[in-house]
Amino acid sequence: MLTKKQKRINIILVAVMIIMSLFFLFPVIWMLANSFKTDGAITSDMNSLAAFVPPALDGKFFDNYITILTNTNFIRYMVNTLFYAAVLIVLGIIVNGLAGYALAKIKFPFKERWLLIIMLLMIVPMETIITIHFLFIAKMGLLNNIIGYVLPMIVNPFNIFLFRQVFVSLPDDVYEAAQLDYCSPVKYFFTMVLPMSKSVVATVSVFTFLNVWNDYLWPSLVFTSSDLLTAQIGLNAITSNENTTMGETLTVITLVTIPVIIIYALFSKQIVEGVVSTGSKEG
Repeated sequence: MLTKKQKRINIILVAVMIIMSLFFLFPVIWMLANSFKTDGAITSDMNSLAAFVPPALDGKFFDNYITILTNTNFIRYMVNTLFYAAVLIVLGIIVNGLAGYALAKIKFPFKERWLLIIMLLMIVPMETIITIHFLFIAKMGLLNNIIGYVLPMIVNPFNIFLFRQVFVSLPDDVYEAAQLDYCSPVKYFFTMVLPMSKSVVATVSVFTFLNVWNDYLWPSLVFTSSDLLTAQIGLNAITSNENTTMGETLTVITLVTIPVIIIYALFSKQIVEGVVSTGSKEG
């Protein structure tokens, strides 16, 4: 039972957290409110609290959104990105998960050295090896091809390490019992290991989605066809157009931001559990 002093402290902490969160939400609120306005309204409201209030609901309320969704290929860009993210989530969980399981539970030569190499690769920025990836994909003739975009992004050292840290703690007696039922290692991985590691699977899925959704450099190198472009490239193409108004620019940014907010809102608990669980394992 909390004392009166503890309750007062909790109330003060909650109030402070709410105030601090508002400072971070102000840009989002401003962006969302002004995405429904004309350029004239945005300019006139700039120096007042009206900048954080959307206009009155009328027939022109959604004009910016209608313009972006009907007069540009932004829907296509978003669908492309969602498809790439779905493919990479599935392949990433399988490939990185199997690699993490091997490092955690299977004995093979130079196992610790491989783990060290993977940990060292975690600190190598993507920009340092992207040229090698590009030359490799170009040599294979996979430029402007979905396979060429997906292939270098499947293996992720950080995701392998996350899986490994969780799999280390799994009890070995479960696998021994599965072997008595003639369960192969691969079948055991898909039917037992992954279901027992939902938090890290959710964490890897969210991180993979965010990496794909926010990536601009790699798809801009691989893709030239407008039918294959991603949301971030579409965002840049639309906002850099001289005919795009400020309201339409904010509309595009809002449409790009909404999926990220939804993902964090739905899976914030799993993200925290996955990261905390990986940091608490030894091995």
